[in-house]
Amino acid sequence: MLDPFPFKAPAPLLRIIEPIAEALSLPTLPLHSHEVLVVIAFYTCVGNFFSPWISRQLCPATYNKLSKRTKVNWDVHVVSFVQSCIINALSLYVIFCDEERKTWRSQPGSVVGSGFEGGNNWEMRIWGYDGMSGLLQSFGLGYFLWDLYMCSRYVGIFGWGMLAHAISAVSVFSLGFVSLMPAVVCIKRSRS
Repeated sequence: MLDPFPFKAPAPLLRIIEPIAEALSLPTLPLHSHEVLVVIAFYTCVGNFFSPWISRQLCPATYNKLSKRTKVNWDVHVVSFVQSCIINALSLYVIFCDEERKTWRSQPGSVVGSGFEGGNNWEMRIWGYDGMSGLLQSFGLGYFLWDLYMCSRYVGIFGWGMLAHAISAVSVFSLGFVSLMPAVVCIKRSRS
């Protein structure tokens, strides 16, 4: 399935990201770098504007009495809730509607020229790439980059353990942009 995001990464961003992605062996990251930035901006807006507003509407007596430290913690939890709803909805969509990924389960060698023709198809299920899965990965990485920023900024609130968790999560979600399929195949398929 092609990436449904409404616009492609701008050329200036690609010039910055492509050398970094190449150095880190993350061939599909440039295709989704703009999505990661949009997601970070979205969660920043949720945490800074939406959460305080909706919390004052739904729980005015409680939210308004909270200390600044507790409000930060509350708002981070609201962002986490929004993230979980979005990521679960997108994941269910991929599971039930992404026909390309379904072929990875049922037919060996679903992508001609990928090097995975014939035999068991477990490699495609682990290392394969399609645009919708890349978008899903962008939402995960964008959230955890936002979380890394929040844990770094408010280490006094969240502690060193949460900062370590955020670093680990960014590392793991970055690995989602690794693909054993040749990068040229990935880029051609996503951009077409």
